[in-house]
Amino acid sequence: MDHGIDFFNPTRAPFDAYSLTVFAFVIEKATNKSVPIVTFTAGEAPNNFVISSLQSETMSNYTYNSGTGLTTIKVQSVVTYIKARRSQVAQAFTTCLLLVNYALTVGSIYIVLAVVFKEEKIDAAVLVLPITIILTIPALRNLYPASPPFGIFIGKSRAPRS
Repeated sequence: MDHGIDFFNPTRAPFDAYSLTVFAFVIEKATNKSVPIVTFTAGEAPNNFVISSLQSETMSNYTYNSGTGLTTIKVQSVVTYIKARRSQVAQAFTTCLLLVNYALTVGSIYIVLAVVFKEEKIDAAVLVLPITIILTIPALRNLYPASPPFGIFIGKSRAPRS
């Protein structure tokens, strides 16, 4: 069995995806004959992921050392392509958190500009808005399972290359 995994950019969560290619065949040890594989698919998806798989049957040559030299036999094999993506609900939840964070940030900037340039007095209740950003948004972000850590883009000068 041979496999390869391709990680799409994980910093793009929740719009990240992962693909896996598996090449598999079975040989009966007593007769060195190929045993057909009926199906070879992905198992259950982890939380907040949707898995799709596509299988194709192939005939391949397999060379191995039988103890008396190299032996090549024709084997019936399968190639399975598996792709895992985050569910639409998980994507919507994370996007909503991002939009709420931006709205709270715009509200905080408005408060600062109103105080500095208009010299308006602020009620103490309005100061809850910046505290909301500082305390609740990272906590809400941590509720999202299997996601990159909060603030992953801090200190990055440009978007990562794919």
